[in-house]
Amino acid sequence: MRHHRFPLTIILTLVALFALAGTAAAQDTTATPVATPGIAPAGSTVAGVDISGQDATTALATVTNVYNAPIVIRIGERVFKISNAQIAATADIQTAVNEAVNRTAAGNTPVTIDYNETKVQTAVDRVIRMASTKGSEAKWLFKRTKPVLKLGKAGNAPDRAVIVEQVKRATAIFSLRAEQEVVPLVPVQSEATLEKLGYVIVVSKPSRMLALYAPVKGKAKVVRKYRVAVGAPSFPTPAGHFTIVSMQKNPWWYPPASDWAKDAEPVPPGPGNPLGTRWMGLDREDVGIHGTPDSGSIGGYASHGCIRMLISQAEALFSRVDVGTPVIIY
Repeated sequence: MRHHRFPLTIILTLVALFALAGTAAAQDTTATPVATPGIAPAGSTVAGVDISGQDATTALATVTNVYNAPIVIRIGERVFKISNAQIAATADIQTAVNEAVNRTAAGNTPVTIDYNETKVQTAVDRVIRMASTKGSEAKWLFKRTKPVLKLGKAGNAPDRAVIVEQVKRATAIFSLRAEQEVVPLVPVQSEATLEKLGYVIVVSKPSRMLALYAPVKGKAKVVRKYRVAVGAPSFPTPAGHFTIVSMQKNPWWYPPASDWAKDAEPVPPGPGNPLGTRWMGLDREDVGIHGTPDSGSIGGYASHGCIRMLISQAEALFSRVDVGTPVIIY
């Protein structure tokens, strides 16, 4: 019997060809899937809502259904619900869905939303009232000429900031509407502390005095007094309850829209600036508390409506108060 011997080079070539064919076959089995136009790729979400494999019509219905559900807030063992109508929420779901189904890769598409901030706060206040046990926080009350401290009562209440955050998050991320972390009840801080309540400023026009009130041992006490100037008879300082809304160091002075200042030019920071080195503006146009280089006017009716202070005293007051500090003028 004859035996055929194949050259070694032919054998090696055949082995290489078989190996190459096997590799090519393996590559064919792992081909990358191609995204289908108009169909959301796997792993696609809109405002956190899964729309994998859905077309635009189905996805719109899916996302809208979740969006229309109320926002659920869990406090302790109780459940509270806030609707879109309560916070005047609106959402452009259609635009987000159109974008999502035309994506070529998975991912989340946010929805443009809007809501009424005041109504959010009102809705949260309602939840807190229903969730809180009997108790209240200490707070300032304002009579005509002076502040009074109302002491709080012991009790439990949810953390307001946490609830506000949950409402806003669930407004933007629809998948959070059904369930978020439980908001714990915490003891109400009934102590009337300076850190909690802050100062109150009281200005007496008849005596041309500014008094700084603070909570001291559960009562409203005057902790600083300053001699000031108030508005001249032709430019009286307004009376009422106000709030500091702006604070500036080394401010510019800009002429107000009044006849007495129509020919005046702005004055940069410096020794001759009519506002001194500190400005504490009130929620009343062109009225504020400030320093003055005219120390001789202090104690009189001399300004165009503002409350003037010695520059060093205005700086001392500025360091104690903040935006939001209440101001009583009488």
